Amino acid sequence: ELLLKKKLLSLLTAAAVLLGGLPAALATSEVSDSVIEQVIRSTEIMVGDPNGDMNLDKTVTRAEYAKMLVAASTYQAKVAGASNSSPFKDVPYTHWAAGYIKTAVQQGWLTGYLDGTFKPDQPVKLREAVYGVLALLGYTNEDFTGDQTQGRMSMYYSKELDDGLALVSMESNLTMSNCKSLLYNTLKAANKSGSMYGQIFDCELDADGEINYLKLSDNNVNGPIEVTDSKDIGDILPFSEENATYIIDGEVGYNLDYNSVDVGDVVYYSSKTRTVWVYQDHRDSGEVTGIVYDNSGSMIPVAVY
Repeated sequence: ELLLKKKLLSLLTAAAVLLGGLPAALATSEVSDSVIEQVIRSTEIMVGDPNGDMNLDKTVTRAEYAKMLVAASTYQAKVAGASNSSPFKDVPYTHWAAGYIKTAVQQGWLTGYLDGTFKPDQPVKLREAVYGVLALLGYTNEDFTGDQTQGRMSMYYSKELDDGLALVSMESNLTMSNCKSLLYNTLKAANKSGSMYGQIFDCELDADGEINYLKLSDNNVNGPIEVTDSKDIGDILPFSEENATYIIDGEVGYNLDYNSVDVGDVVYYSSKTRTVWVYQDHRDSGEVTGIVYDNSGSMIPVAVY
């Protein structure tokens, strides 16, 4: 076993030098929904329900959006759901989102209503969501002249925060899927000072201008693990195999799931992003499977020939 590990290390070192960049099998010119989801999970802005399900078709409430804004900020690890006081008359301090709502309003990311309510269970509208992410980026009322809402919507489009949302009305209710795209776009966007907002989570852009989610997986990848007759994928993963993204021999696709994994495959997984890398070609080609590093130092699970 020690000899095998040394041989593997030698092969990986050589491959790291030869590759000099992201392996072609993992490179992509167009970001996919699954990659966006991995970024959002990795930064812990949205993590889904206790089973890891994002419930992407679900309409998002104002309370849920307040939590997302806090999670997308430097307050992520500083604010708990509970609060020591009631921020609004319809949000008692025992409300699950009282702390998130209180913080979001105090920081100017969301506002309450003139009657002293917040309406936490009301669906969040596109104009409210845009107000929130632009506030995260550092913009205030003083940055907009005339119609404040129209000014914010114009910036929303100019910064391409609308990419992937397909919403045309300011009064549209946002779904979890909409919020996933909006917050991903916000991470990529420049803040008022001109810096990439996602730097607060150590996000970096790849050559295509998308967030390098593999970089976010560094130090969170487990493997290699071979799938055997006595060990299926469900026995290997510490999370539900049904709520994971599968990348098989470098291919990402909606038709790839845990049913695509077979005996003899070699897998890696990241609990943080719920990503499973599966390598199957080695069964026919005799390749060795391992981890290499790209030229930016990112750890990449890859099949090494």
